[in-house]
Amino acid sequence: MSSTFWKSIFISPITLGIALLLASGAMAAPKGSVSANDQPDVATPTQVAANDVEAGADIKPSDWQYSALQGVAAKYGCNANLNNQPVSQLEFARGLNNCLGKVEPILAQNPSGVTAADLEVIKRLTQEFRAQLSEVDNRLTSTEKRIAQSQGNQFSTTTKLKGEAVFNITGAASGSDSSNTVFGDRVRLLFESSFNGQDRLWTRIVTGNQPGVNSNLKNGGTAEGTQVSEGIPFTNPNATGLDWLAYQFPLSTSTVYLAATGGIHVDYTPSYGGSFDDATGANGALSSFAESSPIYKIGGGAGVGATLPFSSTGLTSLNVGYLAGSANRPTNGAGLFNGDYAILAQANFKLGDKLDGGLTYVNSFHTGTNAIYGFGAGAVTGTGILNTGNPPAGSTLNGTTANSYGAGFLYKASDTLAFNGFVMNTVANRGGIGKQDIWSYGAGLSLPNIDGNGSLIGLLVGAEPYVGGVGTTPYHIEGFYKYKLSDNLSITPGLIYLTAPNQTAGNSALIGVVRTTFTF
Repeated sequence: MSSTFWKSIFISPITLGIALLLASGAMAAPKGSVSANDQPDVATPTQVAANDVEAGADIKPSDWQYSALQGVAAKYGCNANLNNQPVSQLEFARGLNNCLGKVEPILAQNPSGVTAADLEVIKRLTQEFRAQLSEVDNRLTSTEKRIAQSQGNQFSTTTKLKGEAVFNITGAASGSDSSNTVFGDRVRLLFESSFNGQDRLWTRIVTGNQPGVNSNLKNGGTAEGTQVSEGIPFTNPNATGLDWLAYQFPLSTSTVYLAATGGIHVDYTPSYGGSFDDATGANGALSSFAESSPIYKIGGGAGVGATLPFSSTGLTSLNVGYLAGSANRPTNGAGLFNGDYAILAQANFKLGDKLDGGLTYVNSFHTGTNAIYGFGAGAVTGTGILNTGNPPAGSTLNGTTANSYGAGFLYKASDTLAFNGFVMNTVANRGGIGKQDIWSYGAGLSLPNIDGNGSLIGLLVGAEPYVGGVGTTPYHIEGFYKYKLSDNLSITPGLIYLTAPNQTAGNSALIGVVRTTFTF
């Protein structure tokens, strides 16, 4: 224990005698003199059974020690944490230690504030639980040292540094004009700050060097099978830049999200992707398509989002947000309100202890040939026909206005088994081409923490965004096993099979991946 006064009691009984003498004037009053407004003295060992507790035995509510400490706690306003349940002797000592810390300053400032009878009870308890109090004292001292060491070595009093490094070996085993195996990387450094304990400021720096291996498929370049570690194409290999700056804070019962750059909808909206979705991180699915519904890839950049809570069941909350892809540019056709944008609204439901779901609507505009599903930048999912607009001869895609509708669910059958699914439809008016009906859907099975150490098995089958009524439906089948070697290291081998890249039958593609993820 930290109290030097009570430590001295263990060393010399004379100290307690001095304390008793100092307080003797006020403590000598008989019990009958206590006024109606005063609390009675705590029961002394002479008023109750005075048997010592057997070594190792729990302290029960029927034991005199238990009721005596309860009396001290009630009278002097300390928390003994007994909760009217049997406790171990060490737990009892922790509660006694708390009360000793409360009584000591009373004795120091006003010796008459503690009666002789109460001091007798405290003396008996401290003597009987001397060994346990010493153990508590040693643990507290050790904890204090660790805290001091942590504070001395911490990065900042307001900021935590987190990082993720990815080594990615991948290549197309079939269906590609190039069978080269490539070795790429991506590194992220995230500074997570808080100024009042309830807010968060995220500042993330990123570098990488791996373009998508799907750019060499036989049916032409496509965003199908784009891996999360490829994400936004790296035109300057391993150049470093700021890719996310955002601030989140509570406002009344709601939560507000502000993004200055790199904001995406899943930053403030649940995606129901379960273990597949690591918010573009490399600890979930292999591909951008498999991590969550493509509806959350519509738009990105700078803007605002909010979560409005309602209840714990049924309709639980509403998410709304606005993100602009060129908010920092003052030129015509850009800026916060005159360039690419996406407005999202999502109603979230809890339909039972294990089932959650959401209904999503997104209204968006994309200038020129900008991708619909690309976080406000290059396409990260969908067929090449869709992303280029597939204009007929003599026509040029010159902008897209879209309304998208989606539904998703996540069913957690147990701690090691979950199912998720989504369906999405986009009605796009594409300048110079006309109307397109775009579809995407998928269903996933995940086995999180399958080995008790955080490993993950995932299987997802679906169709990446494609233009309805054109060619062949492009199915995407993905399976992976994230083997967690430690809290900071995992290896994820897996396969991505595309049945009809670019909605063209006869040239299926198989992409192999071995991803190693370091987190710190």
